[in-house]
Amino acid sequence: MADPVGPLYAAGISPITKSGYTINFLPDAHNYELQAEGKAPVYYYLPNEVRLARRNGDTGDYIFSMIHFVGVRGDSTHVGVPGKEEVTGGLLGFSTTSAPPGNLMKEAQQQIIDMYRGNSNRWWGWRNQVQPVFRPVPVVSNTTTVTNLSPNPDGSVPVVTPPPGAPAATRGLPPAIQSASGVVSRKSPRSVPRDGELRASNLDPWYVHMQGQGAGSVTPEAHNAYSGLMGSLPAALVWTSFHGGTGAFSVWQNLKLRVVSPVITLDIVGDWDRIQDHFSAAAHGGGWFWSADIKAAFNNMRQDGTITVNCFVDTTLPDAAKLTEQIEKRGDLVFQKFMEQAQKVIFDPPAFNEEPAKASGGFLGLGGGAAFKLRRDKTHLHLEYHEKREIAYFQDFPISGQLQGLYDEIKADPANEKKYFTTLYLSDWERKVSRTVVPIVNWPDAARKWVGQPCAMLSAQIGYPNTAGVVQWDGHLFQRTDDPAKANWSTAVEMKSAADVTNAPAGWTPDKTFVKRKVHFTEPPSPLENPYVRVDIEKNVVDLDPGELGTLTNEINLEVRVDEVGGLAVGPIGLNVDLETPKQFVEVTFQALGKKADGTERAPVKFSWAYGDQYEPRVWMLFTGQPDFMPRFKYQVKVIVKGSIFTKGMEWTGPWQDSAASGPLMVTVPTPEDEGVTTKSLVARSEMPALKPASDRPAFPANPELPVSEANGAEPDGNGWHSPTAAPSPAADAPVADEAEESVFESYSPAGA
Repeated sequence: MADPVGPLYAAGISPITKSGYTINFLPDAHNYELQAEGKAPVYYYLPNEVRLARRNGDTGDYIFSMIHFVGVRGDSTHVGVPGKEEVTGGLLGFSTTSAPPGNLMKEAQQQIIDMYRGNSNRWWGWRNQVQPVFRPVPVVSNTTTVTNLSPNPDGSVPVVTPPPGAPAATRGLPPAIQSASGVVSRKSPRSVPRDGELRASNLDPWYVHMQGQGAGSVTPEAHNAYSGLMGSLPAALVWTSFHGGTGAFSVWQNLKLRVVSPVITLDIVGDWDRIQDHFSAAAHGGGWFWSADIKAAFNNMRQDGTITVNCFVDTTLPDAAKLTEQIEKRGDLVFQKFMEQAQKVIFDPPAFNEEPAKASGGFLGLGGGAAFKLRRDKTHLHLEYHEKREIAYFQDFPISGQLQGLYDEIKADPANEKKYFTTLYLSDWERKVSRTVVPIVNWPDAARKWVGQPCAMLSAQIGYPNTAGVVQWDGHLFQRTDDPAKANWSTAVEMKSAADVTNAPAGWTPDKTFVKRKVHFTEPPSPLENPYVRVDIEKNVVDLDPGELGTLTNEINLEVRVDEVGGLAVGPIGLNVDLETPKQFVEVTFQALGKKADGTERAPVKFSWAYGDQYEPRVWMLFTGQPDFMPRFKYQVKVIVKGSIFTKGMEWTGPWQDSAASGPLMVTVPTPEDEGVTTKSLVARSEMPALKPASDRPAFPANPELPVSEANGAEPDGNGWHSPTAAPSPAADAPVADEAEESVFESYSPAGA
């Protein structure tokens, strides 16, 4: 039972030209057998030209755009560009297709049917009543390239030479750039002058970088997209090319087709020793060869007798001699069978992007295919290949096009030029809106714990609307571990025109950005962790710019300040008296005035002074998260004198004292007789221990960052805090409270206590 096996390339190509576009057709190698079984013959179509693709099939605009940009960049238009620089060039984007335009395919297929209806040709003739089937030729690979517009290193322009076997219509050099009559009147894009009259450009005048080249689609109806950045001179050439009747801008597609041969007998005979010697003599680049180089050497060895090839087409087939000539002429089938054997004997497997493998020829310096390396070991074998059957093989078929069509459309209506060609003036469009954010924070000191502000990090976000009016954000985190030299953060965004932004946020103008700054606090220490420090954090994360979009500003330099969260820092805190025995203690309760953000009262905090640590300064810090917080607070002092098993102790509590502002504080410790003091129990005055007034000792230091000795009973000497040689002792004639025989007063608690 016969089935379609593939296009028969040796049977020849039937080209059909419609409206200036050519479509090639090939027959299936089993068309005779298919029709003998009452099946439809199969014909394969093959594109012959590359053209610009259109949107919506062939009814829309061309998929093409070119942006010509020109301008001077400097500090006022671009952040980080020193001085003034001339910039000019082009950005090109387009898509190509090899599919025939419009309804030409149906017309060409009908012409093939009419041409071969009732024809006796074994492969081309249509002799039964079953309608023929049309399919695209199987394409296994497609390598695309774009004309190289840059000069060679010596200043010469590269020669555009198609690979061997290209159809006659595509061979030869592209036409020179010329001005056709009737071209739309318009000046060519501005180029960077060569005489140095203007500022130097930061883009080389001959720079070209194209993307999209290489592996392309294997489907004729598909699009292949390309884009390229060019310096001023290639941009001018491309602009002129598309505004003239003809141009020098070409796109190539080197197609590799899967085709089949008729039933043939193929013999390849040779000596691998002589073949390997032949390649060794021609080796270059460390023994590397491109497949195009190997093919040329193979043909030379056939001519000098190193390799003998005999190819016979089944003599029962019509035109057997002509088919044999076609197969020999193309040579792809025979060469591929040789390479299959050579890769097993004298060549390593093909390399992928091997840098040493330089092309000695090929199209536009791209070489002739994969790279192979000749083995060093000698092979003493005889080459003898024999095969008789239909053989599938790959056939190269390059096509190209110069992308005509834009000229006719612009000539018909000059307004169409704006669809495809745009000029960008950088002085208008490349202005930047820049912002620099600086953190203002006193990070905690690792050596002296909790000397500083208890921040985990600071954050900043800068927002700018896109063309739809949606604010896009860029952000940064500031941490204690950051390099101080890199603590600042700079960001920039292109300045938009107000007309280009729809649904812009209220109050926004092109020079303004939105800013959202936050202070992120760390967890405060517990009272058990450090009895000399109390830190209250009412909000772990404080938003300095509340609201969904934060603050709208045109300020360039911005700060993130911890002081703006509403804080209170009281310290160092000391007593205005000296404790004289280990039985004396002072407790001070502090409470910040006002209410928290949630409306609740602020919790009080308490410090305790004992005889052994009375010279250790205390520090109280409060962070409210309320920018309008007033640093006002009150404190209350309680004095405790321990008793013994046989004697009573005593306590008294002073009234609340009001205070304000951050900074050092000397707590006034009241005596039992002071106004407003509440006593809980008393002993005889003669038994009451004396409290040394603060005037009898040096003043408490005002600098909270001075190093503090951890030794109990530290005393100041003007240069810091140092441990005394001995703890202070009570006066010799001072009565000891717990030695009193009895109290002369009744113990009482005042009303309401």
